[in-house]
Amino acid sequence: MASDEAMIRETLRAFDYVVYHKGWIPEKFQEVKDRRFSFVHIDVDLYQPTLDSLAFFYPRTTSGGIILSDDYGFITCPGQKKAMDSFFSDKPEEIVALPTGQGFVIKK
Repeated sequence: MASDEAMIRETLRAFDYVVYHKGWIPEKFQEVKDRRFSFVHIDVDLYQPTLDSLAFFYPRTTSGGIILSDDYGFITCPGQKKAMDSFFSDKPEEIVALPTGQGFVIKK
């Protein structure tokens, strides 16, 4: 599923520090493989891209950093919840479900 790039750029134009990496998950991750993250927002809806995103970003997320799953609680996106639940089943973090339908963890 692709997004409208022009709409995204317009929405985020006030944030001059945003860097875009247009492409497919997980191929584009190599462009940021040496970075650390304090906030990761995953909004890809599907199981495999969510799992790939978690596998890449989790070890690069700082202690106290947040990984947010945009559609964790939406029944229309069961893959995202399944991937989050599966990925964090053997991790120390607990997923916090929000009333907005999102879910997040705070990295230990």
